[in-house]
Amino acid sequence: MQQLDNPPPLFFDQHGALLDSGNVYVGVAGSDPETSPISVFWDSALTIPAPQPLRTRGGVVVNNGAPSLVYFADGDYSLRIRDADGNLVSYFPSVNAVAAASFQPLSATLTSVAALAATPYGLSLLTAADSTALRTLAGIVASLALTGGTMTGNINRASAGPHIYHTDGTFTSGRIFATVNTASDPTSADGDIWLKHT
Repeated sequence: MQQLDNPPPLFFDQHGALLDSGNVYVGVAGSDPETSPISVFWDSALTIPAPQPLRTRGGVVVNNGAPSLVYFADGDYSLRIRDADGNLVSYFPSVNAVAAASFQPLSATLTSVAALAATPYGLSLLTAADSTALRTLAGIVASLALTGGTMTGNINRASAGPHIYHTDGTFTSGRIFATVNTASDPTSADGDIWLKHT
C-alpha cells in the first residue's frame, strides 16, 4: 500500500499565499545566492542543469510550466525567494541539507531479517500483547510468588536436598540431622529436625 504524498516543496509570498511567478535562488552557504549560485539540476543524476532563478507557479518550482523537483550536490546552501515584483520574501544564509540516505542507512542485518520467512508461531511471539502472553506462547512457567501461593510436587534446592514444608511460618530452616543419641545438639535454628539413633 502506497500513501499519496506531495513531494515538491511549497513557496509562499509575504502574505502566506502560494507564490506565483516567484524567483528562487540557491547559492553557496553563507553567501548571497544571487551572486554566488550553486549548480542545480532537474534530475537526481545531476545531468540536466536548471537555470536560476528557479521560477514558481502556485507555490511550486516549475520547469517549462510543469511542477518539478530540483536537485543539487549534498551540502548546506543559501536560499533567497523574491516575488514577481522582485520584492524580498525570505532569505536564509545557510540551510542544512540532509541527504536522503542519512535518514535510515541501509543495514545488511535488517535486510536479512526482513527477508526471513515469518512463521505463524514467530509472528505470534512478535505480536504478543504483554509479558504474560509471551510466557504463555513460549511455554515459560511463571516464577513462584514472593509471598503466599501454592504449588504441587517437590522443590529441590541446588546441592541442598529437598525443601521441608512447615505449617509454622516462623520456621525458616529445614535441615535434617541424624546423629547417635549421645551426640550434642547439632543446630539451634527453628525448623531444623534432629533424629537420634542408637
